[in-house]
Amino acid sequence: MLRKLLYSAFWMMGSRETSAFERESREPRHAQSERLLSMIRENAQTVFGKDHNFQSINSISDFQNSVPINVYDSIQPYVERAAAGEANILTAEQPFMFATTSGTSGSRKLIPVTRSYVKEFRRASVVSGYNLLKNFPGLRNGVSLSVFSRAEEGRTVGDIPYGAISGRLYLEEPKLIRKYISPIPYDVFLIEDYESRYYTLLRCALALPVSSIYTLNPSTIVLLGRRLKTYAEMLIRDVEKGTLTAPQFVPQSIQQSIAHFMAPNPARARELAALLRENQFRPDRVWPHLSLVCCWTRAAAAFYLKDFPQFYGDVPVCDITYGASEGRGTVCVGRDKQALAIRSHFFEFVAEEDIDSPDARALCADQVEVGKSYYILFTTAGGLYRYNINDIVKVVGWYNRTPLLEFQHKGGNISSFTGEKVTESQVTEAASAMLSATGSQLRFFTVVPEFEPEPHYQLWLEPESAPEDRESFVSKMSAEFDRQLSIKNIEYKAKRESHRLAPPVGRLFEPGTYDELRRTLVAHGVPDAQIKVSHLNPKADVRQRLEASLR
Repeated sequence: MLRKLLYSAFWMMGSRETSAFERESREPRHAQSERLLSMIRENAQTVFGKDHNFQSINSISDFQNSVPINVYDSIQPYVERAAAGEANILTAEQPFMFATTSGTSGSRKLIPVTRSYVKEFRRASVVSGYNLLKNFPGLRNGVSLSVFSRAEEGRTVGDIPYGAISGRLYLEEPKLIRKYISPIPYDVFLIEDYESRYYTLLRCALALPVSSIYTLNPSTIVLLGRRLKTYAEMLIRDVEKGTLTAPQFVPQSIQQSIAHFMAPNPARARELAALLRENQFRPDRVWPHLSLVCCWTRAAAAFYLKDFPQFYGDVPVCDITYGASEGRGTVCVGRDKQALAIRSHFFEFVAEEDIDSPDARALCADQVEVGKSYYILFTTAGGLYRYNINDIVKVVGWYNRTPLLEFQHKGGNISSFTGEKVTESQVTEAASAMLSATGSQLRFFTVVPEFEPEPHYQLWLEPESAPEDRESFVSKMSAEFDRQLSIKNIEYKAKRESHRLAPPVGRLFEPGTYDELRRTLVAHGVPDAQIKVSHLNPKADVRQRLEASLR
């Protein structure tokens, strides 16, 4: 009963925020100008504000003339001072934490997070949540199964916590929401052992009426489906007896925090055992109220969606919207429609082809063109100003006068031996088409450019199961990938036809390579819900780990 009341209360709050978004989406220039100037006034007396003459900024053009486009290196000195505990550096409001980005190598960046920034972020979340409830009313019949990462991984020299924004946003939720809408305890995600963490998550979830699965990474959602199958018998036995037999010991303090999920439930165990006997022990049957899976679905993430039907049947899948630790870029305004989050931050756009030009023109939300791709710049209440997040988004339409966006890929992840300019999006689309054409299944793939003995691309593959004829499988997949990439990229086709590029060379991973890579990255501090291994030219340390598993 209380859960339904909470959904009703959220519906009312969401209706108000959605109405405000609807109103401002008709005049995005005015809304964005007001948002920007409010931040400028609030932070005029900060070190950054004084360095960039905030007191003289009275318009968007003033702001663009006073503040250069920034990348992390250019704001890092300010971030380091704020992280050391100095006040009034980037924002008048002191950061209460720093979000760590989810890079898979090198030192991670610290993104300042203020209470005002969290409010900005939540405005978009409320509109998106309202529209999800509107489009998927079955969500009201249960709870959300979410996966997030540690809110605190450590502390800066100024004793300010740093960690994952996903975990922090969860902890910022009201207690009633955490108890009745997203009830998996935070402590579950503090379990050190990778397998035990997922086992415990599933054990708790089997005691709940799950109506949605909500997490960023689709590979995590596939992992949940696989682990449910792997641990089926153990999980059913635990449900029956009220026990927890995770692969490794779970600390007593965490066991106490989840004790209310562990009551013996023989009736539920019998239901689950019947599903297992019928070979139906999968998420869409285990949780009959499951109405929605929400995750990244664009660009490279789309590759993992092909595995969803075997675990989730025909449960609808919706994109989680575009965002990052640095800010929230879009809101859900309908199925497969994402509008710029104009009530959250201030945004600018630089045409993809102009980003390296000293005369690059930054456009406002109402100046972009449908069909064009842009680098997106964020200005936030957390202290990022004209920040180039290195993401490329494509304008695909309009919601009133506000652009509809789709994330494409990270900027700079382009490979070009001879002018073919292959992108990560293109190789992902080509690989998906390759699987459709060949009727094959892969757990993971990546494409690696190689210069020797002549320029070519290597296609590294982990099949769903070991092929009977390895050479035939590799040859078939390589040839079909070559054909599909030629369709996606006419310059690649031309270079192949002129023999300036040699044919792709396929290589196979040892079984379990991707799972092992995930475990290794998590062990080295990468939040497991945010692991993103590039499908084109992965970073050097990841490539080295993968190469060791090639047969």
